[in-house]
Amino acid sequence: MATCNNPSVVNLDNAQRVDIICRKGDTFSIEIDFYDANDNPIDLTAYTWKMDVSESDTSPTPVLNDTDFSYNGNSSGKLYVTATANTMATIDGGLYVYGLQSNDSGTVKTWLYGLFTVNEDIVE
Repeated sequence: MATCNNPSVVNLDNAQRVDIICRKGDTFSIEIDFYDANDNPIDLTAYTWKMDVSESDTSPTPVLNDTDFSYNGNSSGKLYVTATANTMATIDGGLYVYGLQSNDSGTVKTWLYGLFTVNEDIVE
């Protein structure tokens, strides 16, 4: 019997699905913790980040793009992603998709993806 050391499928997509629910016109702020396989915090200080929010995963133009968010990653593995209330007022309530991607010296990785639900603002 022949032995094959190669698996029949190699899955390089390690992104985790995390759905986000927020409110139109409110400040958007999320804190995400990143750890390696040994549960050690990943030093995020050299990473650049990009988060896009789109109507679908095939939409050509995002409704919120990477420049609408600010990113602050630290050496303790914490990433803070924020958007102003004015920015969040520009998006209509509804169901969208998003992806959060990093670039570390040319190595690009999508960490998170999922649904991005925007609830309508009640107070104008």
